[in-house]
Amino acid sequence: MNILSNINGSCLLFGIIFLIAGFVFLIGKGHEHIKAWQNMTEEEKAKVDIKPLCRNLGGILMLCGAIFLVSGFWAAFKTNCFAWAMLAWMVVTILDVIYIQKSDKYKLE
Repeated sequence: MNILSNINGSCLLFGIIFLIAGFVFLIGKGHEHIKAWQNMTEEEKAKVDIKPLCRNLGGILMLCGAIFLVSGFWAAFKTNCFAWAMLAWMVVTILDVIYIQKSDKYKLE
């Protein structure tokens, strides 16, 4: 019973949500639910290499989910490392967004 008392339900919930969202993007289906993608013209959509972009976003979301899951199951991580891990995730995410914007990897021209 002591093991169950160390489990943080909200972190587990967020971890599962982020893992599922990341997986949906990883398999290439997440962009269909984004309003900005739905509002783009077909010409604009044709300029975007969506599969690698979805894999990129899926990986970032799954990384966040993994941090939340570890935090949910491991109380020592939550008290000692969670804030630093999320800060590192935010820095990685910001750098990834900059890379996506500046790189030609996701453009089909």
